[in-house]
Amino acid sequence: MRTKTTKTTTTAAFSYEDNGIGHTLREQLETSAAYIFDLGRRTTEQTFELGDHLAQAADLLADGRFDKWVKMRCGLAPRSARNYTAVFRNLTPYRDDLVDLSVGATVLFHLSSATTDQVKAAIAFAEENGRLQVADVKAILAGGGEEGGDKPETSDQFRIGGVAGLKALTAIKIRDGLKAFSAHIVTICQAIEAALAKSRVIKEALAKEIQDIARVARQELESLALFIEPELDWGRNTKATKFPKKTGWAEVNDTLYTLGGIDSWPKSKEMRDWLALHVLPVLGWAVSKERKPEWPLAAPSAPASTLAIAVEADGAGDRQDAEPAMPDEVAKDADVPDEAIERFGAALEEATGGFMTVSREVPRNRRQLAKVPPLADDSVSEVEPAPAAVP
Repeated sequence: MRTKTTKTTTTAAFSYEDNGIGHTLREQLETSAAYIFDLGRRTTEQTFELGDHLAQAADLLADGRFDKWVKMRCGLAPRSARNYTAVFRNLTPYRDDLVDLSVGATVLFHLSSATTDQVKAAIAFAEENGRLQVADVKAILAGGGEEGGDKPETSDQFRIGGVAGLKALTAIKIRDGLKAFSAHIVTICQAIEAALAKSRVIKEALAKEIQDIARVARQELESLALFIEPELDWGRNTKATKFPKKTGWAEVNDTLYTLGGIDSWPKSKEMRDWLALHVLPVLGWAVSKERKPEWPLAAPSAPASTLAIAVEADGAGDRQDAEPAMPDEVAKDADVPDEAIERFGAALEEATGGFMTVSREVPRNRRQLAKVPPLADDSVSEVEPAPAAVP
């Protein structure tokens, strides 16, 4: 409670009027101050965002008023503010890589004074070792771009036990596995785009380029995102769990599965639309750098083969207790003309001596094939003897 009161008091001490700051400039500074003051624990991305706001304010107050403003309105030491500003101004070209590596703010402060080669060396070091600490940056800076003589071997990561060691290995897998998966998806998309640029898409040629990579990418995706089923497959092999049906990642997985075997691809005349309108949008969604990329299709859906199986299964269940299809039902379903039905009925009547005729006047839910006269009683006593032949 005391900390909040102190910050409120100090931030209120800065007077824009006394410092000759007009209304428009004041609104810009207050927007940055509100963001900076309310920001809690800072991620790598937020460190760059904070540096962006501070750099803008420093440009607006370049005549020496910045230090006073940042201390009074933001509760931030001027030296720290300059560090954040240096991170934004000097490391923005490497922002995506540093964010992916989750490099801490203090490490970024030290790295902000590095040369281009030294920054690249630090990123390479972090990618190889799964971390980047202040001591590592200092060693790189002291070595003029070299990674230092105390660089730990990659195999050392596999000697660290416990939860901490497992977390380090998991971080390496996510980082390297994600990059490998993304690279394979990009390779597939580039090959498809090259094929679409030609007047005719040759299935066999495209399959040679991408189907093996698609299989690898699918396994990488499952390895990164899915768990292992607790029950063994036939007592021997484990298998991955499945993505929820009708979700984007289920569609990505199914698309990669289809790309992995040319036998499952559409016919040649349908290839271009399938690749351009389905495959490329789905794979592009999977490796998008946007925060929340929009799903490019109408809705994630199960593959056509799965839908067909489901429809057949539903139809079988509905017809399990149903009556066998009657001729006029079949004729109706097949859209057979009435004349054909009449010819069929006449032939049936003639063949059975008039005992069987086709009827169209019965209810739809209980149609009969023919009208059958009642059977005669087979009692011998009621059978009339045939009249004697007249000589």
